[in-house]
Amino acid sequence: MGVGFVSGRGLHGVVGLTLLPFFLQFLGLGLGGVLGQGLCGSALGVSEVEAVRYGLVSEYYLYGQLFLALLALKVTYALVLISLRFMYPEKDPPFAPLVWRVGVGLSGVFLALFLLTRTLPLPFATPLGPALLSPAPLDPLSLLMVLPEPALLWLYLRYRP
Repeated sequence: MGVGFVSGRGLHGVVGLTLLPFFLQFLGLGLGGVLGQGLCGSALGVSEVEAVRYGLVSEYYLYGQLFLALLALKVTYALVLISLRFMYPEKDPPFAPLVWRVGVGLSGVFLALFLLTRTLPLPFATPLGPALLSPAPLDPLSLLMVLPEPALLWLYLRYRP
């Protein structure tokens, strides 16, 4: 076994921590009353057309969709890492630094967006024009979902190609 980013021992930790927020979000579907709805909030299970038609769009719906897209990108990234492990079993691919940068970027954007949406007023378009709304609520599930990100960034720094 190699000691690189894709072929090294840290790959299991990186993949696990990258996938963890995605799977934790499902707790919001069943335990939403206890833990909160998580980062994706009301964006799960309702299409945008239905949400507008039935008046279910809150100021946090679009931000929930953004987090849902980020979680999808993170899951795709983890699957790419697993695929690269099978394609290059003994050494890193020649483009390992690019793969590493994408992972750091996704994790950094995820953490930064969480901090921004939980601390600053959120811009939102209304029929009367743009408005600034209160920061998104901080529920226990959202905190659990973002908790692995600092450890993930540490793993990225430790196994930098």
